[in-house]
Amino acid sequence: MRSEQLTYLDGWRGLAILLLLVGHFLPVPGVNLGAVGVRLFFALSGFLMARLLITQRVPIARFLRRRIARIFPAAYVFLAMTVIACAVAGMPVSWPETLAAATYLNNYFPGELGHAVMPFGHFWSLCVEEHSYLLLAVLAVLAGRARGTMLLLVALCLGVSIAAGSWYVAHYTGRPLTGMLLHTEVAGFTLFASVFLYLALGERRIAVPTVAWAAILCAAFVTQWWSVPVLVQLYVGGVLFALALNLLPSATPLVQRVLSWRPLRMLGMWSYSLYLWQQPAYLYGDGSWTQRLAGLALSIAAGVLSFYLVEQPARRYLNRKWDAAPAPLPQRAAA
Repeated sequence: MRSEQLTYLDGWRGLAILLLLVGHFLPVPGVNLGAVGVRLFFALSGFLMARLLITQRVPIARFLRRRIARIFPAAYVFLAMTVIACAVAGMPVSWPETLAAATYLNNYFPGELGHAVMPFGHFWSLCVEEHSYLLLAVLAVLAGRARGTMLLLVALCLGVSIAAGSWYVAHYTGRPLTGMLLHTEVAGFTLFASVFLYLALGERRIAVPTVAWAAILCAAFVTQWWSVPVLVQLYVGGVLFALALNLLPSATPLVQRVLSWRPLRMLGMWSYSLYLWQQPAYLYGDGSWTQRLAGLALSIAAGVLSFYLVEQPARRYLNRKWDAAPAPLPQRAAA
């Protein structure tokens, strides 16, 4: 994929965080736009990870180091500052929840007795991403980077996900079901569907009219309506979002130009830090429109500061450090 094509992928990421922020602070009745934004993130992650592991054949160690440099520093600064702020403000601090978030396990251990104390609930999606990165790296090794073998292994993961989600829906209801559906084996479906489609499509590029691409994306949105059965939201919606993302290289220049709009790309660049810092303002507000707008403004300000002061410098430093070639061993003097 040529570098100029990455601009509309940044725009896709910007669309994802925009929908999430709208869903949290300016909710639209009938649809959880926050969940839609997360599915867009998952679809993009699957596409990019498959590209790195299978097309570019990035070494596994470098692949994992890059993920650590991207995710960990900003996340741990957020966790530390939130714990300190809660302690100073006299608010309760749950160390089990903090530990679950810090170890990327809180989609399996979401909170004390199912009622979270800390504003770390959004880490569930980071857990899904981290678990999926590790699993994809293992699958790439097992497949020997062979596209066909990788395709079969990913198809097996998709089958397991469908079976797990169906079992959970049949045996749980209410809050327990919500928690089970955040498990990686279920919530990671969109990400793995995107990997599958990337591998299946290969380098084939069939022109997709703007109307057809928009229809696929609109159909994906329709599946996310609250009244739609949860398995349809998860699996049909997941496939449609993944398909829309994987067809972007085949979409018309109009679609690519819209997603390459600079403000949208800037949101995409800040998206990870924005995602981290929107949660406290979202949870601790009183629900009034004044509070929502103030919370949105504070979230954007905190996220942008986090990007420029923590996320970007830490990522650049760690990548430079880890990518630096080792110094040559000194030559022994001739006897």
